[in-house]
Amino acid sequence: MVIAAQDNISAVVAPEILETVFANLLDNSRQNGADRVDVNATRSGGYVSVTVADNGRGISPANVEKVFTPFFTTRREEGGTGLGLGIVRSLLKAYDGDISLEPGSNGATFRVTIPEARQ
Repeated sequence: MVIAAQDNISAVVAPEILETVFANLLDNSRQNGADRVDVNATRSGGYVSVTVADNGRGISPANVEKVFTPFFTTRREEGGTGLGLGIVRSLLKAYDGDISLEPGSNGATFRVTIPEARQ
């Protein structure tokens, strides 16, 4: 895993929410064959933006619009519930944040956006 961040980034979100968000993204990466995950945090316009990019199998074009839909999963046979990303989005929205799937050609890239803490 490679992590990069601007200095002194602080966000307005409970630590347990961040743990849930990033544990879900990292677990999804692992389940989809990634052996590398790059995490990059920046700030702009009062928000912290964290990209999580992996080199796993990625998300098929047919599934791009469905990944945040509750109960959508491609892993039902392995016990997947399809709740992870929907829950992540709901948790972030409670803090005026969001998550999006970014376009890319290799693996999957998600962008998590949360309000920056005022200094």
